[in-house]
Amino acid sequence: MQIITSSLARPELRPYVRAYAQRECRTDDSDQVISVPAQLEQILNFELGVMPGIHYRDHLVSDVVAVGGTQTDFSGHLDLQAGVESFAVFFQPAGWSMLFKTPVCEMTNRFMDATAVGGSRLRELWNRLGEVSAFESRVLIVEEYLLGRIPSASPRREVTTSAANVIFRRRGAIGITALASAYSIGLRQFERSFERDVGVSPKSFARIARFQSALDAKLVSPQRTWLDIAHSFGYHDQMHMIHDFEALGRTTPTHLIAQMADVRPPALASAM
Repeated sequence: MQIITSSLARPELRPYVRAYAQRECRTDDSDQVISVPAQLEQILNFELGVMPGIHYRDHLVSDVVAVGGTQTDFSGHLDLQAGVESFAVFFQPAGWSMLFKTPVCEMTNRFMDATAVGGSRLRELWNRLGEVSAFESRVLIVEEYLLGRIPSASPRREVTTSAANVIFRRRGAIGITALASAYSIGLRQFERSFERDVGVSPKSFARIARFQSALDAKLVSPQRTWLDIAHSFGYHDQMHMIHDFEALGRTTPTHLIAQMADVRPPALASAM
């Protein structure tokens, strides 16, 4: 039986980190293929057991410590088998970038060796995580490390980073023109700056925010109808929502929920 454990970050880290999650595939688990749709969080992933098949876009990832940024569309799939043991840190959309001083745009639509951008201490962290087995112990180890990076983190005063956080918190339900006005910037200048710094247009960023919020709402409350969710998140109608799911997840809402399994763990969904 596959075991999924997750939790929210402690309050001091929540400006940077949303949640932690651990996946354990036991010896009696059957092989499973999980789809990975568009998502906004930056994710740091540690592989501590059998290496799963991580198919990212056009290549197979072999890094035991890997990090990825915002994904603007369907980014690949995971092949899981018995013995896989993974621990992941789900950052805010710019959380990793602020803690590790890596431009957000350089992370967008990428999934790479984390030590190449975050330094050799991440390999040391991987070793420490492998020396313990309890999820709670691993969370403490990771949080101790991340708390130590806060004093030297990049400030959050940049307009585009702040705007991205607003769009994310509002689940995409904010007009881009109104947002530009709130920062006293012309619309075209705001759009150019946002795309340059984040690697995606603010309109696309908001679209993904709404998409993943709709997914999380269904994960938290499976009994809710897709029609109710479509109305709650500002889709014109259910067909509008279906079109977004086909573009960002390559399938219908119902099929995507079934195919993505635990890609968005419970704590992440409950953090809405």
